Amino acid sequence: MPKRILIILGLIGICFLFSCKKTASPTPEPTPKYEFRQDGTLEIISPEGITKATFAIEIAEKEEELMRGLKYRETMAENQAMLFIFEFPDIYDFWMQDTYLPLDILFIASDGTINYIYEKAIPFSENRITPSSLHKYVLEVNTGTVKKFNIKTGDKIKWKRQS
Repeated sequence: MPKRILIILGLIGICFLFSCKKTASPTPEPTPKYEFRQDGTLEIISPEGITKATFAIEIAEKEEELMRGLKYRETMAENQAMLFIFEFPDIYDFWMQDTYLPLDILFIASDGTINYIYEKAIPFSENRITPSSLHKYVLEVNTGTVKKFNIKTGDKIKWKRQS
C-alpha cells in the first residue's frame, strides 16, 4: 500500500510540474547606437568678429531628432557639436535623460546671439535646464568647451549646411 501511495504522489507531482507554465524573462530592449552625422559647420564669433571656435555640426530639426538629441551617444569628438533648430523662438527646456556625455549647452537667439550658457550638464540628470530668454537654437558641446574657448553670452554663431 505505501508503495502505491508513493507512486500516485509521484505522478501527481510530475503532473503538477508540467502544468506550471514557465514565464520567460522579458528581454531588455537593446540600447540604440547613433553615430555622428556631419550636416554642416558652425563658428562661434566674438563681438569683435574674432572666430573663437569652429565645429562640425549634426543638425537636429525634425521632431524625432529634437527629442533624441545626443541621447545614447558614448563619445563625441572635441570638434563636434549638435545644433538644435526650432521652428520658432520660445523657451525650450533641456534635460540629460539617457545622455551619457557631460555637456555645455548654449542657448541662442534668432539673430545668432548666445543669450544663455549652462556649463557641466550632468549625464542622466532629469533636472530641467530652463533659460529665462527666448531662443531658436541650442548648441550642445562637450563639457569644458565653453571654458576652453572662452565662449560668453553676447558671442554669436555663424553656421552653414553641407552641400
